[in-house]
Amino acid sequence: PSRGLGDVYKRQIPHYPAEEALKAELDRLPHKIVLNVNEVAKEVGFRVANIVLLGATIPFLGIDYQKVQDSIRDIFQRKGEAIVELNLKALVAGKEIAENLM
Repeated sequence: PSRGLGDVYKRQIPHYPAEEALKAELDRLPHKIVLNVNEVAKEVGFRVANIVLLGATIPFLGIDYQKVQDSIRDIFQRKGEAIVELNLKALVAGKEIAENLM
């Protein structure tokens, strides 16, 4: 089963707010997307949720996409081309989802 928005943090952080309270607070923000990075990561590959999330921030933060791609290559090159490509795929997945939800 898929974990809810705050299930992991409820175990780690005392008095973590209920999922409904988190969603209500997010709904008050003018610019937002809600993205289940764990679900996207499962579609893209293993253990890349953080890179999906990084990709989703690109349209909001105005980060140079090519520089982020180059950084991904630099960071993961020692792990091999398959890991580099997996992370680049996760990056673009997050970016495209964010762009489509804006």
